[in-house]
Amino acid sequence: MTTPPQGTAVPELSGREAAPDVLLDGLEQAGALLIRNAGVDGADALADLAAGLGLAALDQPEPFALRRPLGRGVWSQPAWPATSPMCMHHELGWQRQPPPYLLVACLHPASSGGATGVADGRTVLSLLPENMTERAGEHGWSLVRRYTTGLLGMPWQDAFPGLDAAGVEAYAADEETELEWSPGGLTTRRTRPAIRPTGRDGTPAWSNLLAFCSEWTMDPAVRAYLVTALGREGLPFETGYGDGAPFTAEDVATVNSAYERVTTRIDWRAGDVLLLDNLRTAHSMEPSSDDRRTAVLHAGPAAATHS
Repeated sequence: MTTPPQGTAVPELSGREAAPDVLLDGLEQAGALLIRNAGVDGADALADLAAGLGLAALDQPEPFALRRPLGRGVWSQPAWPATSPMCMHHELGWQRQPPPYLLVACLHPASSGGATGVADGRTVLSLLPENMTERAGEHGWSLVRRYTTGLLGMPWQDAFPGLDAAGVEAYAADEETELEWSPGGLTTRRTRPAIRPTGRDGTPAWSNLLAFCSEWTMDPAVRAYLVTALGREGLPFETGYGDGAPFTAEDVATVNSAYERVTTRIDWRAGDVLLLDNLRTAHSMEPSSDDRRTAVLHAGPAAATHS
């Protein structure tokens, strides 16, 4: 019997060691880096840290859960029940070009729970069955999202703030996303790469939301109720392979098992900042007390972004 892979510890630096070249080199090597005692106590400090790394904030269209703007392109933690876990995902991974980097700052740690899990998609790719990775690599993954008031998702007006129907249609055309309007709301469909090149050398990584946005990730009782009450077409989201094959409950379990085998858990302290290569490294959140506060900045190279 072979020894199962274990999560590789995320490198840690103190705030005093956080020179830009050291941070970026460390991020390139590990895909994630934790700055302890970075002194970040709000949006301005997090935006300044990003700017010092040559990064600038990216817009946040189509969030999975609503966040509050804190200023300078920095956002609050998502509106998500503290007692519910959030499984492994890449921020805005359904976009045609997801944010390359993610900065997460701990403004106030939870008094209990609230660890963040980190998993390297390169290692996850090596653990998944060949039939899954070959199909995903060839056809990509597909996502259906339904924006309807009253479901687990959100109304389309919340997902696309400031846009009218014509603006949403223009955004969708640029994002290569199909739209279907209905009296009850909006349905979007898209196909994205499931395996992406990462880092300076383009090493492939499992980088998608097949499991995160799957109907089988929902609480079984909630899913059963929605299917009974509204039909399967009433589910807020569903995923599949790009060739139309569904992503099954067994597939979700396989992926989540691979993530669990390589997950490293980070316990937060006030002022810490986690840097992530958002294409390579997935992250999750464990249940916590409701006093936890974080700030998040989706970022790309400053020369190619705007805040």
